[in-house]
Amino acid sequence: MAGKDDGNRNNKGIKPKGRRFLAIWIIGVMLLFLLVTGFMVGMVYDDKQDSINKHLERMNPNFTEPGLTLSDLNLENNNATKIYTGIYVDRIKDISLSDSTWTVDFYLWFRWNGSDVDPGENFQVIDGEIEEDKKVLVEEYTNGTEQYQVYYITAKITKYFDMLRFPIDNHVLTIKIEDDKTIRQDLIYVPDNNSNINSQLEVHGYEIDKMMIIEKPHVYESNFGDPRIINNNSTYSQLRAGIEISRPDLGFYFRIFIGLFVAVAAALVALFIKPTEAEPRFGLGAGALFVAIANTIVTSSLMPKTGIMTLADMVNDLGLLLILITLIESTISLYLYGIKGEKVLSILLDRISFILLLIIYIVANIAIMAAAWY
Repeated sequence: MAGKDDGNRNNKGIKPKGRRFLAIWIIGVMLLFLLVTGFMVGMVYDDKQDSINKHLERMNPNFTEPGLTLSDLNLENNNATKIYTGIYVDRIKDISLSDSTWTVDFYLWFRWNGSDVDPGENFQVIDGEIEEDKKVLVEEYTNGTEQYQVYYITAKITKYFDMLRFPIDNHVLTIKIEDDKTIRQDLIYVPDNNSNINSQLEVHGYEIDKMMIIEKPHVYESNFGDPRIINNNSTYSQLRAGIEISRPDLGFYFRIFIGLFVAVAAALVALFIKPTEAEPRFGLGAGALFVAIANTIVTSSLMPKTGIMTLADMVNDLGLLLILITLIESTISLYLYGIKGEKVLSILLDRISFILLLIIYIVANIAIMAAAWY
């Protein structure tokens, strides 16, 4: 009877050693997630700010870029032929994040005076190529010295998509037009304010925010052996049309992570199973682990092989970490319950771990999403 009474007394309360263990467990788990989440939030936020700055540099005519100086932004020769140029984006046929390309149909027009240049014949699409037989002269006319041409073009353009914040990403799709014969000293594009984008245009998975059109010099750090160019650089006028696209909401985010979230929920629910019921308790955790790994593989297939840790990787890794901790907790709980006989401590550990991990996981995901949102 004495032994039985001692066992009952042990199960009614928690020893000081058990309380210390609970405190260490709570603090340890909180610190671990604080460090991991802090690192992830910092990466995502820094990338967002860097992306904003790059977009400003690229699409603000008064901002310099790497390789440019303020003097490069000015027209060196007031006698340069001014080509009034505009773009109307008709259709974005395809955006392939994994292939780092996008395909667009657009109208391009030129209006200028004189016959010293031929912008319609000599323009090129920088960082892309016009598809075969997809450069069509739609209309042209000459009125005295004034000339006008309109082309309809389909171009496949290479773009480095910043994927660190995928799937809460935004991008600027840029069409860059440049004359491949005449340097900026002799020819300069003047953006036409009639440039626009088809109001019916849709981009799968994104919404179109706005379109901008500017002119900037494009400096090549070589004169290509041209004896007419005195210095070692050659500068060409470049017309840029930038189309800002962004995720309209978090629908895509939840769609690709729904399997992970269900797996995390299953791992947490397993903490309510009696520790000695090892098969269902550890089976749920192990199954959740495999689902989380599978989700990591699926989301990775949606992105180019960049070698960087994306927001999608962070969310998957956070889920994997939580599931791993539930398995560790289950092992400790089983030891306390079945071997040490401290059933109250084991059950309390399960309850505290469930509440603690659930709150931490929700807060961590919200923090990462908030850092990525624009």
